[in-house]
Amino acid sequence: MFPFEFSTNQTVIALGLSVVAFVFIMRRTVLRTRDTGRRKPFSRDPDDLEPVDAGATIVAEKLEVRLFDFAREIEGRMQTKIAVLDRLIVDADREIIRLENVLSESRRVGMGSSRGPDAVIPVADERSAA
Repeated sequence: MFPFEFSTNQTVIALGLSVVAFVFIMRRTVLRTRDTGRRKPFSRDPDDLEPVDAGATIVAEKLEVRLFDFAREIEGRMQTKIAVLDRLIVDADREIIRLENVLSESRRVGMGSSRGPDAVIPVADERSAA
């Protein structure tokens, strides 16, 4: 008696898969040995490598030019953003001075008027408290 029963589906599927795997491995091995016989060992003259070197040099130079252009573009963008931020800082400083003047004017007006319903209540200056 065989140790395998061919009446179950699992045994038939396992046997079929193992046959397919065996054929695949054998085919791959045979094709690999056939290809190695056709290949020639690497034997090039140094003169044949000169065009390859020239092509690599040209590619490297093109990449260097692209990298330089990219760096210039990025530097330009950064300079533009720095200029915009500087302008915003100047505008913010002007606005701070204007608001401080308005605050001091409102305090001066508030101190001089009587404490009626529309009087401005003086607010302690945070910088003088520190």
